[in-house]
Amino acid sequence: MAQRFHHEALLRARLELELTQEELAASVGVDVRTYRRYESGEVNEGGFSVRQPARRKLLERLSAELGIAAADLVIEADPTPAPALHAPAPRLFSPEHVHTLQRAPHFVGREDILEELWAWASAPEKGKGPGVVALVGVGGAGKTAIAERLVTRIGDTPRRGGLFVWSFYDDERTEAFLAHAVRYFAGVEPQAGERLEALLLALGSGPPHLVVLDGLETVQAAGGASRAHGELEDPLLRRLLVALARGLGAARALVTSRFLLGDLAPWGDAGARTVKLGPLSPIDAERLLRSWGADGDGEALARVVHASGGHALSLAVAGSYAGAFLGGDLRPLDPLDLAEAARDDPLARRLARVLSAYAAALPDAERDLLARLSVLSAGADEDALLVLASASPRVAGALAGASAEGVRRALARLERLGLVFRAGGEPPRWSSHPFVRDHFRSLLPVSPSAVQAAMTAPPEGTLIFAPRQKPRDRGRLDAVEEVIRALLDAGQPTEAYRVYSQTLGGFSHLGLVLGEMSRGARILRLFGETTDPAAPAASLALGFRLALLYERGLYAGALGDLAFARRSYEAHNTLVEGTPEVTHLVTGLRTLAYTERLAGALSAARAHVSQSLVMAESAGLGTHIARGIALSASIAHDLGDIDAARAGFSRLAAMGDARVARRGLWEAEHWLALGQREEAVQMTEANVAACERLGWAGHAAQGQVLLGLAVVEEDPAEAERRLHAARAWVVVSGEVEMAARVHELTARIALSRGAFFEAAREALAGEQLAEACGLGLFRTRLFALGLEIAHARGDEAAMGRAKDVQRQVLGEDAWGCADVLHWAGLCHSSVGEAELGKRYLEAALVLRERIGHPGREATREEVCRR
Repeated sequence: MAQRFHHEALLRARLELELTQEELAASVGVDVRTYRRYESGEVNEGGFSVRQPARRKLLERLSAELGIAAADLVIEADPTPAPALHAPAPRLFSPEHVHTLQRAPHFVGREDILEELWAWASAPEKGKGPGVVALVGVGGAGKTAIAERLVTRIGDTPRRGGLFVWSFYDDERTEAFLAHAVRYFAGVEPQAGERLEALLLALGSGPPHLVVLDGLETVQAAGGASRAHGELEDPLLRRLLVALARGLGAARALVTSRFLLGDLAPWGDAGARTVKLGPLSPIDAERLLRSWGADGDGEALARVVHASGGHALSLAVAGSYAGAFLGGDLRPLDPLDLAEAARDDPLARRLARVLSAYAAALPDAERDLLARLSVLSAGADEDALLVLASASPRVAGALAGASAEGVRRALARLERLGLVFRAGGEPPRWSSHPFVRDHFRSLLPVSPSAVQAAMTAPPEGTLIFAPRQKPRDRGRLDAVEEVIRALLDAGQPTEAYRVYSQTLGGFSHLGLVLGEMSRGARILRLFGETTDPAAPAASLALGFRLALLYERGLYAGALGDLAFARRSYEAHNTLVEGTPEVTHLVTGLRTLAYTERLAGALSAARAHVSQSLVMAESAGLGTHIARGIALSASIAHDLGDIDAARAGFSRLAAMGDARVARRGLWEAEHWLALGQREEAVQMTEANVAACERLGWAGHAAQGQVLLGLAVVEEDPAEAERRLHAARAWVVVSGEVEMAARVHELTARIALSRGAFFEAAREALAGEQLAEACGLGLFRTRLFALGLEIAHARGDEAAMGRAKDVQRQVLGEDAWGCADVLHWAGLCHSSVGEAELGKRYLEAALVLRERIGHPGREATREEVCRR
């Protein structure tokens, strides 16, 4: 009789032992994704067999760990459904306010928006409204105030869906946000490369989670040579918001920003809605002035309202100033000329006039306290301000020597005036609105870094340029990052770059070893545009500027921002042209070609690598010649120019090249695609061994995927072993190219075992990753794999995606196109569109015969049947 895995017993035992899925998976030596297949019963799809050694070993570990006999884990399949296992009560989430949103003491004029948001955030079902709502408006328009009112209305009572509040004004580190969010929603502490995937999995699990992200403009581009206005600078954050806009369970996100979110434009109002905050109406503006203590006749009020342009923060500050210093009389405000406009930001200029009056009217100690607090984006508590008060008079200003009581009184008065607010925590921290910070920071007679240094001494050794051991823990990395910021603030970009490259070890340590891709990319953004004479990067030596641009591309490529990576390499190559640095240009052109290949722009990739190869040969750069030949041959293979690919790889062999790392991997991929599996496996096994000896973990991981693909149909267990080895690198680095490859191998393992649901899920996840990151090469191939799985499981709805072939995925990749056409033909035929199916199959046959595809006979047989 057929057998099945008793997943109900596994679930019951885990719950009785009060273990999480992650804890039990770790104890039996598998990743949590594999464990979930067993607990959910997905392993029973297509039948369950214990013939594979890896599966028998896992069953033994589960039996020993849980105290369940192996015979009770594998039982006879009963044709009658088993009684449902009572699921545990759903987890309740207490709201997590990582940062406190600034509360508007007097909230007027946005009640209708708040009601709409309340209805949207309260909807429990999936598909009820957009996945992302963006409150967009100028600084001081009331975006944060609306978000704060919404989360306050939701309250602190534990709820089925989580509520997570993060302010990028307080902490713009995407990696810190992801780490905190995944701990909250998933209850796990994954490594850097797994954070986003773990968070997406948790948010998509069903409950109506709400993520509130305030101050998104701090991680958006202001517009320049390298990025469009409003473009999200961190690809991980972009992928999260795109996934939410697409639909991620019942999860939603409310974001506030001064900039439109251009990255979400394709989803329009369906998945992403933008609420633009305009000026307050005259009636609401007058209400706000009076709420702050302003008084006067209708003419005086109307004059100030008109002059302010209905800007909420300007009105609040004007009303507060009049109430505190003018007895409520608005008439003396007239000489401030609130209507004077600046060319680029009239509202900021109007507000600056009022804040200038405030600065003049405040007592010296309160003004200097606010100026120093304004350089601390995350705020400060009373103890920290007392440390500042004990600093040198030049740094502390009029705050020098202040007592705890004096600091407390000053903070209380500034809070009443609406200039500071409690930012949460215990003891409470104090902070201010970004507009207020910007103005009062300008009043500092010393650099911001001097204030920061007085409050927090850098850990010992952070300024040693080449320490014996590179930093690894998060706290030390944060400290070194602050040192780099301080050096740039102090006008020392060369020293700042040396700290990045030597103390942090640059991309080779920060990115490849630690997987801190977001941190590395953010640090290099601090140096600004290399084309801007006012940016710190412009004063760096040529070699440092070249390294900065090149490593920007490496971080962006690893994170899945291929468009920015290409722009970085292009800027690098433009900068080095006409200089004696031939090696830099050869490398830059080849890396650009590699990136264009990943994007699916194969003709452009071929042109770039050809130029690189000509230059390398002219200069006699042997290693670069070999690398160029290998990449050129790989691109020729992708284009379907098999003769050129063979000639290139033969030339490498004649040169005596060792064909290690990518050079060997590309050649092995070529042979495997042509059906010459033994040659591919032999070459790759030697390559992986060499890469592991040299510490090239990324190359070794790619080789493991290739070996897994080579054996997946005959030995899924061996393929899974290879998969685990490859996934270890993705966990560390988060490198998207490898993540896409891992999705492909995972899907093929599931397909070989008949686990169609899991196979379809992995293929679609890989395709969506490739689409979000611009990995055109992988998107085509994963789309084809998705059609293959849909046809194998007879899923008519999924086979309907074949209609998208011409419009979405066909490009220059001959191999991907050949597979897409073949499977699209079979899918169309299966759903009753025989004529269209035959046309696709005939086109597939022509292409498969031209490139020598090992599946060409199967295609020919299908054509003959029709």
